[in-house]
Formats: sequence, C-alpha cells, structure tokens
Amino acid sequence: MRKGSFATRTLAALVLAASASAAHALEFGFDAETSNLQLPWTPVAPVTGSSFPATNYFYGGEAWMTAPIGEDAAVRLSYDRDPVLRNSASADVLFSRGVASISVGPQFGFLNSDSVPFSAGISASVKLQWPGVAYISLRSDGGTAISIFQANSDPQALTELAAGFYVHDAIVSALVSEKRFNEMDSSGGLVTDSLTRYALTVDVFKKNVPYTALFSLGYELRSKHYATEADTDTLGALVMGVDTTVQLSNSIKLLGGISTGAYVFGLDALTGRGPDNSSFLFTANLGMSVDTAAIRAVPAAVADKTESKTASPPPKSEAETGPAFSRLAIDAGAGLYYNNRITINGQLAWIGGLLNTRGGVWGSVGYRLSRDLTLGCETGIDYLTLSDSGIQVSLFDVPVRAIVRYKVGKLGFEAFTGAFIDGVAASNGAVAADIDYDAGARIRFDGFYAEASYVFGIQSQSYDLAGVGSVAASYPRFGAGYAISFK
Repeated sequence: MRKGSFATRTLAALVLAASASAAHALEFGFDAETSNLQLPWTPVAPVTGSSFPATNYFYGGEAWMTAPIGEDAAVRLSYDRDPVLRNSASADVLFSRGVASISVGPQFGFLNSDSVPFSAGISASVKLQWPGVAYISLRSDGGTAISIFQANSDPQALTELAAGFYVHDAIVSALVSEKRFNEMDSSGGLVTDSLTRYALTVDVFKKNVPYTALFSLGYELRSKHYATEADTDTLGALVMGVDTTVQLSNSIKLLGGISTGAYVFGLDALTGRGPDNSSFLFTANLGMSVDTAAIRAVPAAVADKTESKTASPPPKSEAETGPAFSRLAIDAGAGLYYNNRITINGQLAWIGGLLNTRGGVWGSVGYRLSRDLTLGCETGIDYLTLSDSGIQVSLFDVPVRAIVRYKVGKLGFEAFTGAFIDGVAASNGAVAADIDYDAGARIRFDGFYAEASYVFGIQSQSYDLAGVGSVAASYPRFGAGYAISFK
C-alpha cells in the first residue's frame, strides 16, 4: 500500500520546514478584492440583455504565509480566489541567489465546477535581473500531464511574461499575461473563460519614503467561449490603475489599489451590447502584510543606579516627551463625488456621467486614543441642482458615519460605515428619499484626500428627470478633494 503521493509528502515536508523556522522570520498577509469588470462565473451560457450589466460583482482575494527554510530559500503557502482562475491553493519553494530568482511548487484547484471538483498542476517562475539596470521574468501555471479529472484540457492555466528597466526612483515594465479556465456545461460542451492583458507599468519608489505607487495602463481582452452554442462573449477594455503600499511600521504594510475601465466595449457576440456609457467598471483591492522578523522589542528603561533613592527624578522636558496633543479632533473637507446611480439611454447617455458627479462637503469630530489613532463620526452632503421643464430639481446624498482614522506622518487612513440618505427634491414640492448603508475607506496626504465606498441600497426609488429612469439600489461611490484639521 502506498504511504502517500509525492505531492502530499512534499507539501507535508514544506509545512514542517516552515514550522521549524524561527518564529520571528514568518511573514503573512491578505489582499481582498472586489470587481464588476469580468464575465460571470455562472450560468455557463451567453450573456443576455441589450447591454453588458455593471452589477456582476466578484469578491475574492489572496491570503499567504512565507517562511525561510534555508539561507537563500523560503516556502510560500497561499490561497487565491481569482475572477478567472477561481479557487486555488499552492505551496511554492522560492530560491534566490545573485541575478536569478526561481519559484516552483504544486498547485491545486478545488470547488470550482461540478465537472472539475479538483485539479492539480505545477506553478513555476523564473526571474533574471541586473540590479539597478533591467530584469526579465516568466511565470507558468498549468495542469499535470495526466488528466484524469477532465478529458478535454487542463482546467486552470496562467502564463505571464514581463520585462523592465530601471530609471531614477522607478522601474518601467511591459507585461503580457493570459489566464484560462475550462469547465463543462450540462450538455458536456466545453466552456472556456479567458483573460489576455497587455500593460505598461511604472513602479515609483524612493529611499527612506514609507510608501510606493505602481501606475498601470493597458488593454485587456476578456472572453468566454461556449462550445454547445458555438458562441463567444468578449469584452475589450482600456484600463488605467494605481496600486500603493504604505509602511505603517517596521513590520506592517498596507496594500491597496484600484483600476478602472476607461473605455469598455463589446466584441463577438457582445458587439453593440457593451456596458452603458454611464456604467462604472472597476477592480479594487485592500490588504495588509506582517513581517514578524521586523518586529522590534522596545527595551525597558534601565534605572540609573547612581541616582539617589530618595531624590525625585526631574520632570521631563517637552523635547523629551513630545508636545502635548489635543484629544479632540475636528476635521472638514470639500470635493467632488461620483455616484454611479443615474442611467440615461440613447444619444444623451453622456449626460449621465455629469449627473453622477456632485459637489460636496463633510465634517467630522473625534476622540484621539493616541497621537495616531482617532475614533469619531462624520456627516456631510453631496448636492447638485438643475432644471427640468422649468422645475428646479435637487439631487442630494447625506452620509452619517462612524470613522476610524490612523495617521502616519502626512499620510492618514480612514475606514467608515454608517447610514446613507439618497434624496431628490423638486421646487413643485415633490420629494423622494430612502435610507441605505455604506462602507468605505479614505486616504489623506498633506490635506488632499481620495475615497471610495459602496452604498448598499435597502430600497429603490424612481423619478423622471430628462428621461432618467429608476435609481439603482446599490452602487459604488468615489470622491476626491481637500481636507483641513482644525484641532
């Protein structure tokens, strides 16, 4: 009788090696992701309707743990939920020395479809670099040669090629990648979901600065081929994005990013049925990582043995203790907000983007638990007034939220959640409003801020304004502006 497969024994050995590593060398983290720019997982049938929906939301992300297993090697265990590749777990050995970095290990897919409940493959990557000058890297994930779970082809596959060069405080790269996932429909026909991406990225960094930014511009081609119907749904998209990392402390990093489909259009069976011009299609992520090797213990102060036991220590000066700070925090801000709520069809579709943009103000009051951490509440209003057939119509949103703020130098990070009032008021006395909920985050830097949130609608409201129909019950909301701290 076999005592266990090679992959099982290898994974067990890696886990034991990682456990045997010093606890202070462990690094772990997560990165949560949400998006409405992808083709739906289910049903395995072509998209119906006159336009591609902007309400096909995906929630996923990645969790990982890395530990050293030698001087130049480490093991990385991870779980990933991807909009194309679905669920997968991997155990990779990472080796780096000189100009070469290599990673290889088993990869497993699970609970992805009825036809392929489990799959196995190999993940491998290699990177060659001339430090400070240029680099080139290749990654390939694919199924094993023996396919016992699906007759037609491997269920999950990924190929990525990247190359770049260094400039002052930045790395400029070009990237080509393709993802593919196969599954069977009820008739036994193959359904292939794929994503091809061509991108140019600029990774900006600076020595002794606790944050970096990665800017990207690219073209993405998403498609889903249905063998039974001999049909293919395809979306083309010009995508812009920014990702950032912020070093909150020696051991903790905050990760975040957002990319938007600046122009998304339908191809193949979706020709002429692309998303509405007013639809906001995006991918956003937020996460953090912890490196236990960088945690520094704060040594206890050693008493001066020469000091008299009876003498009182002299009071510390402000230079030693730092200036006193107020526990009360008062802030106010003003900016522009984009609410993806109003849809106008036809030749005036572009007006929907203008009606979704509002001017707004907000204010907050809080209590500082420390110099860096504040708890409080805030409220504000987004407002837009226009005329419809001689009647003045006002569109307004009023958030009432609880907030948590953490400050690192000039950078501030806020998370908030609370009630959200959507309203419409007309000069003829007509008023419509409903109370929803929202949750989101805000980043502030030296007065400037940017925020993103999602409004969870409890009920929809309808009104007529220059052809505007039903207001969406749930939608994303984005804003940017300038804020002042009064106390």
